[in-house]
Amino acid sequence: MKTTYSRAELLKLDDPFEYESGLPLKISDLPSSVMEEDILDSKMKLLEKLAEGYSLIIQKPRIPTEKVFSAFQLLDENEFMKLYVVDETAFTEALWDLLYEREYDLHWAFFLLKERKDVVFELPYSGGETRALTLSGLHANTLIHLRLEVDESVTCRWD
Repeated sequence: MKTTYSRAELLKLDDPFEYESGLPLKISDLPSSVMEEDILDSKMKLLEKLAEGYSLIIQKPRIPTEKVFSAFQLLDENEFMKLYVVDETAFTEALWDLLYEREYDLHWAFFLLKERKDVVFELPYSGGETRALTLSGLHANTLIHLRLEVDESVTCRWD
């Protein structure tokens, strides 16, 4: 199944991200379109997108620090959370297992991002009351959230 929402349709929804599309983050800039679809295999889709040059962005609590994260680039951190970026060469089977295990953990968020340039990441609990990772500056970009256990994806595009 595949469902696509245009910008106009998104504007009609009460909360198009947290409830309708199920994204584990907040977005300041409304996308041009959002597409929800069933996919054959979440892991294959993840590997395919990494091979296409997408970055895997992972937000996790500071503690505990799993050994697998020592090989990844740290993008940002605050007293509660850390934000990592993973590319195709750094991705491991151990990371896949950890993401699959933590998919429904409210303090974890992960997604694929086509371009990181000019994107502003605001970690939860940093100087405000937000309890979710917030992204802005997503001009001419694509964000993909994979729902690993159920083999679904949500793709947000900005023109």
